[in-house]
Amino acid sequence: MTALIAFDAAARHQSVTRAADELALTESAVSRQISLLEDQLQVRLFNRVKKRISLTRAGVVYAADVASTISRIERGTLEIMAHEGEGGILEIAALPTVGTQWLIPRLTSLYDKRPDMTINLSARSNRFLFGETTLDGALYFGKASWPGAFSDYLFDEELVPVGHAKFLNGDVRPDAQNLASCRLLHLMTRPEAWRAWCVAAGVAHENVMRGPRFEIQSMLISAACAGQGVALLPRFLIADQLRSGKLKVLSEVSVRSEGAYYFSYPEDKADEPHLTFFRAWLQEQTRIFQPRTTQARARRPASPS
Repeated sequence: MTALIAFDAAARHQSVTRAADELALTESAVSRQISLLEDQLQVRLFNRVKKRISLTRAGVVYAADVASTISRIERGTLEIMAHEGEGGILEIAALPTVGTQWLIPRLTSLYDKRPDMTINLSARSNRFLFGETTLDGALYFGKASWPGAFSDYLFDEELVPVGHAKFLNGDVRPDAQNLASCRLLHLMTRPEAWRAWCVAAGVAHENVMRGPRFEIQSMLISAACAGQGVALLPRFLIADQLRSGKLKVLSEVSVRSEGAYYFSYPEDKADEPHLTFFRAWLQEQTRIFQPRTTQARARRPASPS
């Protein structure tokens, strides 16, 4: 195990010196452990040129396996320490804004039912391979398919145009043509959303691709609250801003995104009891949430994620 830990550190840093610093060992001790491992495997793991090292092809493959194994051991150790062998820990990824605004506030009800469980959350905006992580599941937006995983449908996304109160004439909303002529704020993963909204609203001859673009929805929300333009956002992510008056719905014409929100999880973990409970709890929360967010569907969908 000592040799594997030394190899993992050297592989991550591509440096014996930095690995030695991390492990509080001498460089010769780290090099000796790696040499012992290579002798045992009868495989060369590093290319060595003077004092520089780089992974061989075999080393790249083995480093991924070793890192994954060490992560699983660390996770199991933390779980035992945290719960003295009882309960369970789930590692869940979520879109940053959806995790903050939708998932986290609802976790209180999960802990009320299962105080022995712990949900560790990390932010992920892009898809990944579950086999390269220790994650048990991910709440994401897009299509249902995810390689090596199953996906549970949660709910659709309905976008409405919102902005600062300055875009209103008193309490009067702008008409669709005037609204489309405002500075338009875009989410990078919904590049065609404004075009779809203009089609639904009957607006033509507008350059709807103009305006700044933002990577995540929390940035888009902040820009809209600051009066920098008009954004298309789902109501459930801006409930607080709508209640406080920081944002106003500028038109009741909405557009449904082509993708939807799903919870995806690795196929080999589908029968794990804690994950099964979490999935059932998510479905319950979705059933509670959906009746409050049901709206008229737009005539055409926005682009996929």
